[in-house]
Amino acid sequence: MEKNPFRSPGRWFRGNTHTHSTRSDGRVSVAGRFEAYREKGYDFLVLTDHGKVSDISAFTDNTFLAISGSELHPENPYGGATYHLVALDLHEPIDVAGMHPNEVIQAVHAQGGHVIIAHPYWCGHTLFDLLPLEGGFAVEVYNDTCAGIGKEISEVQWDDLLDRGKRLLGIACDDAHGTEHDCFHGWVMVKSEELTREAILEALLKGCYYSTTGPEILDLDLVETERDGQPARKVVVRTSPARSIVFKAQRYFGRRCLPPEGGLLEYAEYTLHGSERYVRVEVTDAEGRKAWTNPFFLD
Repeated sequence: MEKNPFRSPGRWFRGNTHTHSTRSDGRVSVAGRFEAYREKGYDFLVLTDHGKVSDISAFTDNTFLAISGSELHPENPYGGATYHLVALDLHEPIDVAGMHPNEVIQAVHAQGGHVIIAHPYWCGHTLFDLLPLEGGFAVEVYNDTCAGIGKEISEVQWDDLLDRGKRLLGIACDDAHGTEHDCFHGWVMVKSEELTREAILEALLKGCYYSTTGPEILDLDLVETERDGQPARKVVVRTSPARSIVFKAQRYFGRRCLPPEGGLLEYAEYTLHGSERYVRVEVTDAEGRKAWTNPFFLD
């Protein structure tokens, strides 16, 4: 992350970055979708119908932000399944027929938009498919609709990319199609001084948020310490009660922290060895719900 949300000014805004309506394969109208998320206490919502861009300006006011977007599906020239790319802040549809996926990402950028790699586990994408992609800023680490086949979590795919030097953030989202089963279960908590399109998108791009399906991350920092009498750094995190807190880095670096039997954790720390290129944190609560920080990039 470029910007630690816990050391940044502003307040927290809850949002979902992947949503469908009856304009594509969703079962709720555009207006109904925005109304439902507003009623559930969300602060912003990105509408990402397949191959379509809707005028959503009527749904923004001083308490709620609507952001336009689309889900794009370029063919995979590397032999794997078709790509699913979520485009944020897209204003005109893009006909991706015959386009290389990187050309599609460039076309999104040309409109001032930004790309998230959607549900790679659900797509069956491996490093062979994912490494050639250039220009996305994040990967969906959690996608709620993919829970229908047990492939909602793409942590391994994210770590594989991080291990190979891709500086990608993680996103939890709903990918809402229905009314309840894939709605309101995965979201981002964004730290921003304003609830505006420009401010929220900037915070997302800089990693000034965390992703969750329920647990809260209350504080996160990278601080000075010592290791074996030598200057070092450590990552410290405070959370809502958790049954485990895991620090993940490349290869065999990291640490899993567990509470005493029958207890729960609310704090953990990990002292760096000095060779880590990134460190991110995963939190799991007593109900099995998870939260993810973005990586500290250390190299």
